[in-house]
Amino acid sequence: MADLPARNLICRCYVVDEATVRKAIAEHRLRQVEEVTAVTRAGGGCSSCWDEIQAILSEVWGKPLPRDVPDESGLSSAQKRARIVKVLDQEVLPLFDLNGLQMQLVDVTGDRVLVRFTGNGVGTTAASFLALKRYAVQKMTEACGLKMNLVELNVLEALAP
Repeated sequence: MADLPARNLICRCYVVDEATVRKAIAEHRLRQVEEVTAVTRAGGGCSSCWDEIQAILSEVWGKPLPRDVPDESGLSSAQKRARIVKVLDQEVLPLFDLNGLQMQLVDVTGDRVLVRFTGNGVGTTAASFLALKRYAVQKMTEACGLKMNLVELNVLEALAP
């Protein structure tokens, strides 16, 4: 039997190696463990490999600020998340509900807001869906005083093998 090449296995649940994780980070400019999980499935089982995935991300992008340390905007990720939750609850989600959409806030780090959409029009370029996403970004940006970027985990998950 021929020897198989050695692989540095990161995720044993989904059998994802380091090369796959690094390639996904580079190709899709992933910056958070949740994004890596969405694209590669690594970390989606028992989550014991999250520290290894975070170490690779830190090596590539630099160590992230702790959640309670303000960035250049003067707000920490935790403060931004609180503001975003408030504006979503008060102004954005009622409109989504009227249109048969749901938006789950997964994480906020720096200027990146990770969300998952479900409901009518998700995954399409329907003008109503795009307008609602644009409105959500506008409201999150106003709440944080910094241009926020929406990262749709649905889109990343569609890339997974």
